[in-house]
Amino acid sequence: MGSAAGQPNYGIFEVIKGRYEGAQQKKNVTVDLKGKVLAFNYYESLYSPMVTASFVEVDTGGTVGSFKDDFAGTFKDGLPVTGFEQVRVKVYSPGYTAVNWTKKDRRFVITGSPFNVDEGTRQTAYFPMISKNYMDAASKPVKSIYPEAKISDIVKKMLDEAKLPYKKKNIEPTENSMKLDGKNENVIDTILKLCPQSVAIDGDPGFFFYENSEGFNFKSIHRMIVDGNELLSERGNIAITDFTLDRKQIVENAMGGFIEREFPYADEHTYVYKKGLVANLNNSNNDFNVLTPPTVRRDQDVLNAIKNGQYNVRVCTRNLATGEVKEEFVSIFNNDKLVTLGSSEEIEESDDNDQTDSNNYCRTYMFELAPGATVDGVSESTGNSPDKWLAKSIMRYSLLHAQLVNIIVPCNPNLTVGHCVRLNFENITQDNKIEKELNEHRSGNYLIIHLCHAFTPTNSFTSLTLARDEYGLNRKI
Repeated sequence: MGSAAGQPNYGIFEVIKGRYEGAQQKKNVTVDLKGKVLAFNYYESLYSPMVTASFVEVDTGGTVGSFKDDFAGTFKDGLPVTGFEQVRVKVYSPGYTAVNWTKKDRRFVITGSPFNVDEGTRQTAYFPMISKNYMDAASKPVKSIYPEAKISDIVKKMLDEAKLPYKKKNIEPTENSMKLDGKNENVIDTILKLCPQSVAIDGDPGFFFYENSEGFNFKSIHRMIVDGNELLSERGNIAITDFTLDRKQIVENAMGGFIEREFPYADEHTYVYKKGLVANLNNSNNDFNVLTPPTVRRDQDVLNAIKNGQYNVRVCTRNLATGEVKEEFVSIFNNDKLVTLGSSEEIEESDDNDQTDSNNYCRTYMFELAPGATVDGVSESTGNSPDKWLAKSIMRYSLLHAQLVNIIVPCNPNLTVGHCVRLNFENITQDNKIEKELNEHRSGNYLIIHLCHAFTPTNSFTSLTLARDEYGLNRKI
């Protein structure tokens, strides 16, 4: 990428505010803040149905005139900023467009009155922002009843009715169906409740609903890991699927021109932590180095957790129509669908981790099944009842967060939450490192769950929170 940690360039940074006289809007006022922005942060998260951002602006007055008497003042006080102003942002980092939120369905909204410090001759203000899409969706309740259909189809219908942006490839098909009563809740909260109830076609329950630069996404843990493992393998360098970037892209540079560059997925998603920086941030050799020592926030030994029964539960059901009572022991490890980021060599079934042991489970779930309650007419179907998804989805969400790591790398706007990256850590040893350079216990594939592109006056960085469900290098592919 070349000096990816270099100085950012703000191509567009505009704030748009509607001015009113009484109840009538007179006109929109646009304020250009280029040259006054001290810092800009852009955030994505698998846990969040909205992209957020923030910026710090330094003002010595004269930025905007008051709408009453045109007296020149600061941006915050002269406009004035009271909340709900729209913001258009286009930030370049050396060689490519880093953040581009300028379209009508890609804008931010200032969420409230900013924090500010007045020093007599200048004012420094911090402005928190959220995605305009989320703001629009918060006031759009879903219609009361959706007839039985695939959960993914219901999600698409709700997004279409709310006129929220998404790409078809980012709404993953689900295996299970249901009948939905919206109860007049907004579309965002309704879809979030569907995430643990949704089952991947070839995997276990457990979806995420989140927003990124492509709009809204509805994807399973299983599919994100399967695609990530394949794209990070040698095969992924040869055949790039439509899930990710094309092998060649036309990229806009900081001067407004366009260049063609190659972006093999595995190359741009592999980072190395080895002796810190070799030289300086302006050296392109450091573009895929981890810039600071990684911080391990959580480090759970999955094998011991399995032996202790943490991923084995007891599910009891009673059919109200027939009176039949069933007891079943459920684990996400006793099926062929589970795909993990790390190595599964240690989790082969043995006497120590028998997932059918009735004396080795951590929790009991009890459900009453009411056949026909969710379908029209007479039926023996229990619909999408919780006994089919609740226990497994809780375990899958928990397993995904067995290891959590924070890293900071040079700015890479091609990263987004839901992507997988590969981390290569050098061994800490007194033996010859040439014989075994990588730490195969800590190195491997990780899933991005939180992301922040941060821009300062001199540098551009990307901060990542990474999750993984198992130790070691994935060798299944």
